[in-house]
Amino acid sequence: GSVVAGRAHAAEPRMSQPRASVGAPPATELKGLADAVPAQLAEVLAGDLGLTGSRLAFTNACVASAAAIIHGCRLISSGRVETVVCAGGYLVEEETFGKFDSGRALSRDGMVRPFSAGRSGLLLGDGVAAVVLESAGHARRRGARPLVSVVGWGAATDAHHIAQPHPEGAGLARAARQAMRQAGDPDGATLGYVNAHGTGTRYNDGAETRGLRAAFPKHAESIPVSSTKSTTGHLLEAAGVVEFVITMLALLDGVLPPTAGYAGPDPECDLDYVPNEPRPADPHRALTVNAAFGGANTALVLERP
Repeated sequence: GSVVAGRAHAAEPRMSQPRASVGAPPATELKGLADAVPAQLAEVLAGDLGLTGSRLAFTNACVASAAAIIHGCRLISSGRVETVVCAGGYLVEEETFGKFDSGRALSRDGMVRPFSAGRSGLLLGDGVAAVVLESAGHARRRGARPLVSVVGWGAATDAHHIAQPHPEGAGLARAARQAMRQAGDPDGATLGYVNAHGTGTRYNDGAETRGLRAAFPKHAESIPVSSTKSTTGHLLEAAGVVEFVITMLALLDGVLPPTAGYAGPDPECDLDYVPNEPRPADPHRALTVNAAFGGANTALVLERP
């Protein structure tokens, strides 16, 4: 089968002989399928790049594309494959907008203010990103210098509520600790930045702050944390991979992205949120975390070579 990343998925590229295009199936045949977008992209990538292998679509809401990256890392670390394409994309749809609006999750004044006083909700955004993961050996053989290394990953479930995070951020803390243990730093002493899920909702931001404090009790106050959703909007399934790329650029460029729209401290949120202005820095390691309906949480640790 063709391998490709679509709405949120991991794909295992393997080179094959060029094949004749079979053409994209009618949209009506794909509409409603959970992996409709990956199915269409599979035709393009398999035909143009000769990628064949398994194709997976992750549909676990706002951690979907981060889960795809974690799955890709597991495939590579197990030795099953050497390269993986992971991607996620989201376009705002009327139905989804209506559901968030009826659930009163959207910002009441059109501004997203993660972690700050007066925050009232999120805004949805359009976006897409893709990354190619490969084993260190594969990169050496082709003479490539990786942009960053993924040195740790974790996933955990709150087991608390279908729509609300655990009030103490328990699942997020477990995922972050898993990732940092794998990276060889369970205390988080080497972390120079955290890209937070930071939706700007009352429930998420306080729970996430408490979760980060639980994960890194010795160092949480000294680690810069920011949410980029006040700039990009909430990209739902695509949030994980887009924020992975943002975190990677923070490491490469030496600039921490700000929490835009920050309007002053909230007693629930008492960490360093890089308010409103980019901050020059020299982080060697960074963590990106995401959370989703159903209590899903993911964490990925990136390291600059």
